[in-house]
Amino acid sequence: MDFNLFKPKARGWECLGPSVLAKAATFENSCDLSMWMATRYKANKTDDSFSKWQLEHTSVLNKLNLHLQTEYPNEKIHMECPTQKIPLYGNVLYGTPDAVVEFSNGDLLIADAKSGKKSQSHWIQCGIYGVMLQAAAWSKKKPIPKIIGFALCYGEENSSKSDKENKQFLTITGDNATDEVLPESTKKRIRNILRVSSATDMPEAKPSANNCRYCEWKLGCPKAIETSHEVTADASHFL
Repeated sequence: MDFNLFKPKARGWECLGPSVLAKAATFENSCDLSMWMATRYKANKTDDSFSKWQLEHTSVLNKLNLHLQTEYPNEKIHMECPTQKIPLYGNVLYGTPDAVVEFSNGDLLIADAKSGKKSQSHWIQCGIYGVMLQAAAWSKKKPIPKIIGFALCYGEENSSKSDKENKQFLTITGDNATDEVLPESTKKRIRNILRVSSATDMPEAKPSANNCRYCEWKLGCPKAIETSHEVTADASHFL
């Protein structure tokens, strides 16, 4: 890996963001080296792409805020409240939930604004935020809040159809909301990612068309591939 191509994170701020961890948990990228790098370095992003994302995200964030105010008019709504750094399985998580609804009894609903396409990783990201908020309360010897639900708000590109799958506001609520979003198999995957990404020794890359296609570190990775070299052939004679 050519480390000179990337800017290291400040000392004491080596950590993973919940969105990066959530994507890895759904195997959108199964390369251990990618998570190891994401813990220690900042990915290179162009100013144009970041500015576009900021505009789109702000639009959806405002929509989310209005929706939550309408849905929960008598509850406290905290927008973009950063959590403290949370040590977990050798690594550290740090991130900012887009919105947290705090009910009068202390229960919480966690919501996130998404300007891109729907993904299962978005629910997992919300679940990770829930773990972080509970861990933060526990570390401060405060009552551990009950997470009673999660919500996602999407932009206009996800509302072109009228069927339920294209609703802009999606929720998972109830006493088992966390277990729905973070079943044990997903928790196990997350624990493994945290252990491997926090190890001192750099793990081997796992190059594949899927892992390398959108990898933020492929410019510095000598094993990165652009396309699959697997030979394909017409298999009509099998049908």
